[in-house]
Amino acid sequence: MAKIRRKRWLRVLGIVVVMAFAARITLWATEPTTTLPLPPKPGTFTLVIKSGGFDRVAQIHIPTGYKADKKFPLVLLLHGGGGGATHTLEKDGWAAKADKEGFLIVAPEGLGALPRLPTNFKINPALWNSGQLKARSPRAMIDDVAFVRELLDELKEKVPYDESRVFSTGHSNGGGMTFRLAADLSERFTAVGMVAGRMVVENPKPRKPLPTLYIIGTKDPLMPLEGGEVKSPWGSWLNPPVVEQLAKWAAAIGCETKPKVVSEKDGLRKVEYPPKTSGPTLTVIYIDGHGHHWPGGKAVLPDSIMGPNTKTLDATDTIWEFFKTVSASHSQTREKK
Repeated sequence: MAKIRRKRWLRVLGIVVVMAFAARITLWATEPTTTLPLPPKPGTFTLVIKSGGFDRVAQIHIPTGYKADKKFPLVLLLHGGGGGATHTLEKDGWAAKADKEGFLIVAPEGLGALPRLPTNFKINPALWNSGQLKARSPRAMIDDVAFVRELLDELKEKVPYDESRVFSTGHSNGGGMTFRLAADLSERFTAVGMVAGRMVVENPKPRKPLPTLYIIGTKDPLMPLEGGEVKSPWGSWLNPPVVEQLAKWAAAIGCETKPKVVSEKDGLRKVEYPPKTSGPTLTVIYIDGHGHHWPGGKAVLPDSIMGPNTKTLDATDTIWEFFKTVSASHSQTREKK
């Protein structure tokens, strides 16, 4: 009887693994598999580094017009829970934006909730250890801050970039990881921007407070503005109100904790948490009627999970313009010194 149960268990495990590989290929496949060339040239390539005992994978997009003798800005791009690098690069428009504007992108892949098994959207979603995972889960034992640090160090050697213009952006769980990087690895970045990410760092004390842009829809079922119970494909949990999370981050970077309305038109409400002294600003854009989709990107998951998908704002354009504005401001400051 024990042998029969064991055979059944092995059969089920085999099905799970096959499903995982199949879903990886059909939903958010990691492509292309071309290894990063040395010296670098334009295109999208794969880089694998060892970190924490795992082979960690990242896609590097080198823009059209790249020249090795010129250091380009770098954007770290973090996918949402269950997602992958290909989706964020292509369907959210980041690769095309990089080619047009001239910047490098590194889009790493998260590890599964069960990190030793292949990732799969429903069964074993790719995640970031942003701080929202249960403390005893296998995934919470893996240090993604260390991985990003090692990834940035590796890229310095293989695709030299402008270290004074390094930015991070992410969606959902990737947005939450961006908050964590801004708290724990702030010295490596110039500014951050995120869409619908949870700020769950317990007591954020960044060494270098960073200019921050946060974008969220008013009809987001996975990050409801008022907080409360959230139901997802992977279970349910309780979220605090978004304004509480933002006030906590505003305090961490030296801003006032009560926002001021900057503008309100065409379905967009923009507010700012002004700095108390001469530090950075936290800017928030609320998109009226929008759900959890990346604004302006191509939807993959249905509205029944993600909520409405409006076309009011293109988050890729908006975040990059924010990064450029911060970069220009920093350049002017350096010139004055």
